[in-house]
Order: sequence, then C-alpha cells, then structure tokens
Amino acid sequence: MAAPSWDDSQTINVRDLDGQHRMLATLIRDLHDVMRYARSLETISGVFDEVVEYTKYHFAAEERLMRDTDFPGYLLHKAIHDDVKTRLVELRDRFERGGRPAISVAVFQFLRDWLVSHIEVEDQEIADYLNGRATPPKRPIWVH
Repeated sequence: MAAPSWDDSQTINVRDLDGQHRMLATLIRDLHDVMRYARSLETISGVFDEVVEYTKYHFAAEERLMRDTDFPGYLLHKAIHDDVKTRLVELRDRFERGGRPAISVAVFQFLRDWLVSHIEVEDQEIADYLNGRATPPKRPIWVH
C-alpha cells in the first residue's frame, strides 16, 4: 500500500495549517518507510509516537484557531479530532503489543484515508469560513 503524499491540490490557503498538513504527510510517509524497511521495533515505535504526538499538536492548533475565530463547526470538528486521536493511539498500542504485520495495513489505510478527508473536507470548511465562503458543516465521515 502506497504511503500518503502531499501535493499542492491539498492546499487550503491557511498557511499554518497547510504547513502542518505537509508535516503530517511527511511523518506518515516516514512511518510507512520504517514499518516497511526497519527491523527494529524500537525505531518503528519512535516514528509512530512522532505521528501521534504531531497529530495531537496539529489538532490543538486547529482547535485554538476555531475557538479564536468562533468557527460554528467547532464542536463537531473537535469530536472528529477526539475520535481520530483515540483510534490512532489504539492502533499504535495494538502495534506495540505485537500486531506488527497485521496492523501495518490497517495503520496506513486509516492514516491515508483520514489525512485526505481531514484536509479536503473538514479543514476546507475552516478555510471557507475564514475566507468568507462558509457553508454549513458537512456530515463528517469519521464520526461513527
């Protein structure tokens, strides 16, 4: 399964968030590479931890921006963040308990699909609001 990558079509024209999205794509690609080629569980776990921690950092930055600008979809967007953080931590924990081969595909499918949806759907709503092109928040695909 191919690692997610960043391209300019994913730009939402909110400079800080675009930079963070690029970093997330890079970290996810790094995780893909170390899971595929590294032999050390310690190395893989270290990069997985970076993905989890940077995701938390990114979500905190987005949530701060949404609160500061009175974004009307804040509570729904935060609920999505909370769900993603929980699922990501669960995947990392399952991986570290010994599910390396089985969990690798699930990790990348989740991260790839989430990153694309996160940018193109949920974060585009924030950008539209900030740029005066607000539309009602869409039903997120990550709330189950």
